[in-house]
Amino acid sequence: MPQRPHIVYQVLFADRYLEGNVANTLRQLAKRAKDLDETAVAERIAAQKARFAAEQAAIAQAETKAEGVEGIDPVLVAATLRKLLDGTNGIVVDETITHSRVVRRHVQTADPDSYFYVQGGLGQGIAVALGVKLAARERPVVLTIGDGAFTYNPVIQSYDASKAYELPLLIVVFNNRVYKSMNLNHRRFYPEGAAADTGEWLGTDLHRLP
Repeated sequence: MPQRPHIVYQVLFADRYLEGNVANTLRQLAKRAKDLDETAVAERIAAQKARFAAEQAAIAQAETKAEGVEGIDPVLVAATLRKLLDGTNGIVVDETITHSRVVRRHVQTADPDSYFYVQGGLGQGIAVALGVKLAARERPVVLTIGDGAFTYNPVIQSYDASKAYELPLLIVVFNNRVYKSMNLNHRRFYPEGAAADTGEWLGTDLHRLP
């Protein structure tokens, strides 16, 4: 299932993209399976297996490296979260930005409806997680969120709603003390701008946050 089903042409390593009703499309493909080139199918399966094995090896290598890093490494946090959620039927709601790929790569949720990425702008993560918890009270719900995104959220009100309606959440804040996404975009669009000259990246420093 694509992360964003309304966007058809994603980088899914597919030779051809078919847009339409998923269930009907799969039924029609199954009917035509006899017409497929068995050699081409076998080669494609082998290539995908090799790509998957290489990715799993790279993930394991990154996690081993993270264990030796001083401090708390984001990769190790995501890997630890995966181990804690294993067998719990847990749900991850993700409102990280610069760490979103790390979360997806190392948490690796596999159960149905086990991963939701918050869409449509920052500041909705806690509310979305509360809504998920309301719909699945029996499942543990974890919100992964960046420190910048966290400050966009109505934190106190959300905590009060969590307590008042008995919707417990685990919130994991990936704190790099900066609006990193905005900072990187500023550097990308204005590499020789005033901020680059002075080192004053206005509005992106979050060191003073508790």
